[in-house]
Amino acid sequence: MHLDRTAPATDVHRLVLERLYHEDLLLTQRTYNYLTFNVFLAAAAAFTGVSRDSLGLFGGLIVVVGAVVSVLQGSLGRRIEKAITFWREYARSIEEAERIPVDHLLFAFYRDGRVQTPWGAIGKREQERRAMYKTWPWSWMPSTNTMIGVLLPFLIATVWLLAAFIPLLRSGECWLPAAIAAVWLYILITTWVWPLPATPERESRHAPP
Repeated sequence: MHLDRTAPATDVHRLVLERLYHEDLLLTQRTYNYLTFNVFLAAAAAFTGVSRDSLGLFGGLIVVVGAVVSVLQGSLGRRIEKAITFWREYARSIEEAERIPVDHLLFAFYRDGRVQTPWGAIGKREQERRAMYKTWPWSWMPSTNTMIGVLLPFLIATVWLLAAFIPLLRSGECWLPAAIAAVWLYILITTWVWPLPATPERESRHAPP
């Protein structure tokens, strides 16, 4: 759909919020399915006798599936997180340009602990407490979507790799635990260091010509 400046701002704003909520719901649904799938994998691993002393062929297959699915989930979570950020920046641009006080006010409260609405100010009930984004872990990772869509799959992938690393290490293997450690290091770097996808950000608050 082509939208231009002749379209009513409220209609465009509504469409943007619908896209934003759609991506948010998509992340929630995928996370629920992903966690459910991991529960079944964990039950299957326990049934096949995976322990800190024994892995086995089927246990190794389960671990590989769990790790691969977790990496894919993290990649999809990163994409959805960027999509949500894009639509949120888009909505914020419309709201600031057209003075529509809706979505961005909540995040302004998270940042400052106080916002001004056309119907009055909303501040902190407990004045001595900090704004949300100035407390841990939000000061380190303010996006809930990053925590759910990227951090959670990374941690679960780490658990699956540990489930293979520990029994193989205890069995006296040398190269397999080293290979697993190398795979985990690669996942760590590509997830949190490089190459990371660009984060959407408004370049200008001025309306396009």
